[in-house]
Amino acid sequence: MSEYSETIRMRLARKLASKTMRWAVKRYLHLKPTERSLPFASDETPRLLYIHIPFCLTLCPYCSFHKFRFDEPSARAYFELLHQEMRMVYALGYRFDSIYFGGGTTTILPRELGDTIDLAKSLFAIREVSCESDPAHLGDLDAAYLEGKIDRLSIGIQSFNDETLKQIGRYKKFGSAQEQYAKAELAIGRFPIVNIDMIYNYPDQSEEDLHREIDTILRLRPPQVTFYPLMYAPGIRENLSKRWGELSDDKEAKFYRIIDERLNGIYTQRSGWAWSLRGEGIIDEYVIERSEYVGIGSGAFSFIGNTLYANTFSLPRYAEALSQGRLPITHAVTFPPRAIKQYRMMVELFGLTPAKEPLIIENALLTLFGAYKGKKIIPEGSYLFSVMMREFYNGMDYVRETMRSRLSKEDGLIRDSVES
Repeated sequence: MSEYSETIRMRLARKLASKTMRWAVKRYLHLKPTERSLPFASDETPRLLYIHIPFCLTLCPYCSFHKFRFDEPSARAYFELLHQEMRMVYALGYRFDSIYFGGGTTTILPRELGDTIDLAKSLFAIREVSCESDPAHLGDLDAAYLEGKIDRLSIGIQSFNDETLKQIGRYKKFGSAQEQYAKAELAIGRFPIVNIDMIYNYPDQSEEDLHREIDTILRLRPPQVTFYPLMYAPGIRENLSKRWGELSDDKEAKFYRIIDERLNGIYTQRSGWAWSLRGEGIIDEYVIERSEYVGIGSGAFSFIGNTLYANTFSLPRYAEALSQGRLPITHAVTFPPRAIKQYRMMVELFGLTPAKEPLIIENALLTLFGAYKGKKIIPEGSYLFSVMMREFYNGMDYVRETMRSRLSKEDGLIRDSVES
């Protein structure tokens, strides 16, 4: 394997892409309180249905997603509310052929999860169901009521290094790397697609450490693997930088090329972060293939037309809205046409496919910086799009942090008084 050295041109392109995306998210991602709801579906084009399950037994320090510590009565009531919201979305004329469950820990109540999948399939022509899980809940997936319901299971491993697992608070939570490997191995073959989520570019991760992680993946041979760069959300960046160390963009670029070179020829790259053993199947970044989607559940986002909608992040307010017969949308932002085109161009390029509506200036810059060879996206280009998506997700992290900033412990509980 050849030693990778980032060119001055690509280093400049990376820094420019990062600064440009930070500027864009600051300019456009300003959700404001609204009384608007989802419009009636303008057509019967199948969209994606995203369902958020905001419960975890313990909370990982680096995770920026919307979640609360698991309270079983609240979680059981929450799934019933999800069913109610799903029926309301159906009444608006929306049709879906694909579902993505995110969290939180989506499999925290397997029976309720199975019932939710069954309801969705009774309402919509669902062809594929993708679901996130963690190593602690894989045993529950043997239950008969989940067999055949999940088409793609994504397991959050993050690292097969025991010291790293201890550092990020997952060793006590999920067990040693060897134990998690054994659980993941059992899951492979029980579901059509099993994805292993990995994180790279930990501050103290060496090149040798990364090679050992990739060696483990190649030995396990999951149908899919996703390598995410470690991202510090804005609200926890300072704290994690003090605890774990500063993140290095230069090291991230080098590690990305190592991952690409090691997986190439065995796996097919499907997006800036995802590789597939068979070269096909559902991947995590559903926004690549779906220009529109509807999110249900507390803290879920919907993107319809030119508008991003956000559901309330408070469980009592979520329950209250549904009890009054209205969708739990509390905030929204509408984007100008050019920003929509730039967003679609970014996600399509992140998906390693030519943009359907390439913008002349943006495309000229990408060509100038060497993201393409002919019309083909080269590894340096795919990393450039990884940087852009990373900054976009950091912007979404800021939105989530802002929406959650005034939540209290009570906002993570659904009481009988609220339900009634």
